Amino acid sequence: MIIILKDGNIEAEIESVGARINALRINGVDIVLGFNSVEDYNKSGCYAGATIGRVANRIANGKFMLNGKEYKLNTNNGENHLHGGTEGFDKKQFIVVEQTENSVTMEYLSADGEENYPGNLRFTVKFTIKNNSLLIEYEAVSDTDTLWCPTNHAYFNLDGVEKGNCLGNMLEINADYYTPVDSGLIPTGEKKSVKEKPFDFTQLKKISEEIGAEELQATLGYDHNFILNGECAAHVQSELTGIRMDVYTDMPCLQFYSGGQLNNVKGKSGVYNKHAGFCLEPQFCPNAINMQSFENPILKQGEIKKHYIKFIFI
Repeated sequence: MIIILKDGNIEAEIESVGARINALRINGVDIVLGFNSVEDYNKSGCYAGATIGRVANRIANGKFMLNGKEYKLNTNNGENHLHGGTEGFDKKQFIVVEQTENSVTMEYLSADGEENYPGNLRFTVKFTIKNNSLLIEYEAVSDTDTLWCPTNHAYFNLDGVEKGNCLGNMLEINADYYTPVDSGLIPTGEKKSVKEKPFDFTQLKKISEEIGAEELQATLGYDHNFILNGECAAHVQSELTGIRMDVYTDMPCLQFYSGGQLNNVKGKSGVYNKHAGFCLEPQFCPNAINMQSFENPILKQGEIKKHYIKFIFI
């Protein structure tokens, strides 16, 4: 089921399966990659527009310790657990619990043991279009201590999704450090300065500017976690359409993915290939639960926890 939200010059299509952004139009320009059916989304394997959970990004070997007990999650990315596992939130049917002209609230109950996570988790996500922005609000509560780190996996192209690739988009990320990764894209535990090119986005530059760097060959472009300086996470703009987007969040990190693994995927606006869109995914550091130097995404029993992502168009 698709719900259409409108306010001013912004219109969004929200699909209830995966609580995903299927389209986002700014002055009539669709800037989000999407598909024509739930079946096409599942076939694509690229998480386009979806709400991600229980935990975004990777957990090494699918293992973590919580309250002295080891949990072994389903692994779906080589030996690692990625974006909630084999049947993550991106494949779940969310129930609409409230809807207005410019907002919709959806709910999903993730049962104890789903993907081998502990606890019955009640999860809600609310999409609101207002004052030239799209606000995504997440809330969760569990009857047992568990892990929880939601995000949204929209692929953006501010030039318009039919333009072929996003490499001409101008990007700035409010981060002085990023986390180097091993061959499985698991952070090594280090924090490195972004001044080590090609990771410096402290000033606007085209995504394409250094995408051919040797350091990015193994990841087919950017697929890296940045440690944010504050809630103002990123700024993106298109010289072609004039669309500008600011990203805000209360989560500590941001995964920048330049879509290097997209390959001959049939989408709503044609075939999506390498770098057809980019993702800016607010989150906790990947594999944080297994690293002492990073904030952990632990949700305590009975605690009501909230996070948000806000896209402001200026």
